[in-house]
Amino acid sequence: MLTGAELLADLIARWSAPGDGAAGAPVFHVPGEGALELLEALERAAPAPRLITCRHEGGMAYMAQAAGQLRDRPGICVVGRAPGALNAALALHTAWTDAAPMILIIGQASARQSGREAFLGAEFHQALAPMAKWVGEVTDAARLPEAMQRAWSVAMSGQRGPVVLVVSEDVWHQQVPVPPALTAPVVAAADVPASHVALIDAALRDAARPVLVIGGTGWQGAELAQLRDLAEARGLPVVTSYRRRDLLSAASPAMCGELGIGADPALVALIAEADLLLVAGMRLGEINTFAAGGFAGFGLLDAPQPAQRMIHIHPDAAELNRVYRADPAICARPASLFDQLPTPPPNPAQLAWRDRLRAARITFTTGKPGAGPVDLRAVCSDLRAALPDETVFCVGAGAYAHWPQRYLPHQRPGTCLGPKSGTMGYGLAAAIGVATSRPGQRSVALAGDGCFMMHGEELSTAVLYGLPVLVVVFNNASFGAIAASQERQFGRRTGTDLAPVDIAAYARALGAAAWRVTATADFAPALAAALATPGPALIEIITGPDALKP
Repeated sequence: MLTGAELLADLIARWSAPGDGAAGAPVFHVPGEGALELLEALERAAPAPRLITCRHEGGMAYMAQAAGQLRDRPGICVVGRAPGALNAALALHTAWTDAAPMILIIGQASARQSGREAFLGAEFHQALAPMAKWVGEVTDAARLPEAMQRAWSVAMSGQRGPVVLVVSEDVWHQQVPVPPALTAPVVAAADVPASHVALIDAALRDAARPVLVIGGTGWQGAELAQLRDLAEARGLPVVTSYRRRDLLSAASPAMCGELGIGADPALVALIAEADLLLVAGMRLGEINTFAAGGFAGFGLLDAPQPAQRMIHIHPDAAELNRVYRADPAICARPASLFDQLPTPPPNPAQLAWRDRLRAARITFTTGKPGAGPVDLRAVCSDLRAALPDETVFCVGAGAYAHWPQRYLPHQRPGTCLGPKSGTMGYGLAAAIGVATSRPGQRSVALAGDGCFMMHGEELSTAVLYGLPVLVVVFNNASFGAIAASQERQFGRRTGTDLAPVDIAAYARALGAAAWRVTATADFAPALAAALATPGPALIEIITGPDALKP
């Protein structure tokens, strides 16, 4: 016999274990009432997961979201009753917008207290349903395998995303027979049908100015290599969705840009000239359809009927024809297209078209030096030169984020994590999620001072576990992105100045090594010293109020 807590702990431990058989899959948590029995059982489970104790539930869930992105299986996080669960709501929304597979397990008050306004209880179906793919509730330990199987399948199917599993406190103590050995569900989407492959091939041959747009999650390395080879062989320009520029190496002649906030205005203009958009895996929501300059979602394409012909392939039927009419809209696994398409020699006209987009990309990513005492373009260059290609960079939201977006190239998939929701406070927590998912590999968090201070307390979590996390903070003592929006709209700033914080001193107080940089020449030595530090390290860059403008 097993208790409900032991049964769920066993499922989590076995299903979350690394595919190579090694133990130590991370489970992120903030201990609280309603979940203590599960934490105790996880500590004794085999193979033992690695329990990562966090300071705040928001940071905890960002870590699980990042782990889910990298590990190709749901990131797991555990919280107690309402305060813990509701603190995690913003990160749950981020996992939704990022299509990141994640399972948030909430310990609920006992069933006999249901509807009685139990202490720390809440109606999670009402509170969290708008930002989760599914909210399930378990009041009988015998149904835990059924609920966990559904949670796992929903998180990994179609448009990947977060699910919530609410477990009544009674369940942890109920005794159930040991079930048959269960393996994690395998979820597979349909391939693009051969008839549609032929249609797409004909459309690509007929187009004078085609653009292949890729995005979304769930891509495998071999699939992306296949896509790259096909795009290069056919002379197709490739553009990625917002913060998915790591899907194609920056060195590939097919790589022509990134859509979304901060997109190159020249790229946006060229998209308007295209006569065919083949969209594979990308959601056609606001964040990926920004026009040039400011926040102008759904300005990239005419809605509902784009001027260009558009073919849209997505694994979730709910995403097809939601805003824009596609011709055709295909519900299938996007990667399955690229091993079926033939590779004829490049069409000279299409090759010239691709070269135009590629030239615009090179111009945009070389640009000019940054203003202020520290040249942020040089900072990005130093980071890229000092760190291996497999380093994962985690970026939150703010004006500073335009610099790595433009000047920090990625050569390998899975090396760029950033919230599509625009949430602040993401970078450090995500970098911790990466470091626990890839033991021994250094991860990098990039943040503004406003962004960092929203979850800066999690630096102590990196210290607690000795994680090799490098944090680079761009400190301009303001909410820079909002200040820029105010200047565009009103010609002045209001309410965006922040009290100056000595972030390097704050990092040292939490136990991390830290350096403060006020001139460009000082960054490279500080970076070398930080990289020589075995545990977490932080570099604070004093930028001034206007230096973050790219």
